[in-house]
Amino acid sequence: MTPLTRGILLAAALLVTARSADAQSLESPPASCWAVAIKGPVLVTRADGTVEKGTLVCLGADQVVLASTGSIPLDSVRRIAKPRDSILDGVLKGASLGLMFVFGCGECDAGIVVRATLTYAAIGGAIDAAQGNNTTIYSRNARSPALGWRIRF
Repeated sequence: MTPLTRGILLAAALLVTARSADAQSLESPPASCWAVAIKGPVLVTRADGTVEKGTLVCLGADQVVLASTGSIPLDSVRRIAKPRDSILDGVLKGASLGLMFVFGCGECDAGIVVRATLTYAAIGGAIDAAQGNNTTIYSRNARSPALGWRIRF
């Protein structure tokens, strides 16, 4: 296949698969909604107990906007929180630290590397289980609405 033929086929594929920017845009949030810097999904617990998972676009005085479901009235929201990471995350981080002994120790016994990997995996899992990482972004209790955030380093 010549370079000219490849270029023509690539251009044709791009023209066929390209979409307009209007087809990709989300509906714009209302002016009374303030953008939040929350990465990843959040769990929105409604007053009736149902839970919705989605990306938080903005939080306003009377509504919450999720990217997946759209606008939700704030008076029907009981709590907005980030889901906690799994303990497997800490186990994998600890195991990767234990496996670093393979690169640091050229002639180490395989048993030492396996024991170090399992030990660091258990320590990483225990630290991750103890830490929790339950972050509440919004909580409505009987008295008044509350907004909370936490800065971590």
